[in-house]
Amino acid sequence: MNKLYKAILLAGVMVGSTSAAQAADIEYFVGGAAGYQTDTIKGDIKKDSEDVSWQLRVGALINEQHRITGTFGYMEDKFSVSGDKYKQEQYSWLVAYDYLIPVHKDVNLFVGVVAGANDNKVAGRASTDFVYGGQVGMQYKWSEHFSSDLGYRYLEQDYSENNIQIDNSQQVYLTLDYKF
Repeated sequence: MNKLYKAILLAGVMVGSTSAAQAADIEYFVGGAAGYQTDTIKGDIKKDSEDVSWQLRVGALINEQHRITGTFGYMEDKFSVSGDKYKQEQYSWLVAYDYLIPVHKDVNLFVGVVAGANDNKVAGRASTDFVYGGQVGMQYKWSEHFSSDLGYRYLEQDYSENNIQIDNSQQVYLTLDYKF
């Protein structure tokens, strides 16, 4: 299955769930997140780049079980391999759909799909590439307006510049969201 087909399928699922929710109860939220991210780098540099990732989030909760989230993220790692110093910067623009599964009045589990673009710069070479993957986690509702997610996200990506490849990114993150 090629990437374009996957992107079209994901967009169809998101649009279908949004259009079905027009008569639904929709609540909006904004928030932020911090987490730990590791990227698998191959080629001339063989290294798992790792550091703190920062994220800003905005989204909608539909009928308390469907969530669509837009995320902007940033991660930077400075490292050396065989005495040579490198820097990796990554900007992420992601859209995610999550299905929330209630397990307690204040706790939901979630599972979802993610797609978007990562702008990576490694060793002075930049490339913006399509990324896709999935995420799972747990949401805790602190109050009527505040909630937090503890989640894991896996993203496939195809950065390939100057004989350096980034195959995937993995994140563990903690959010704090405010629901309007």
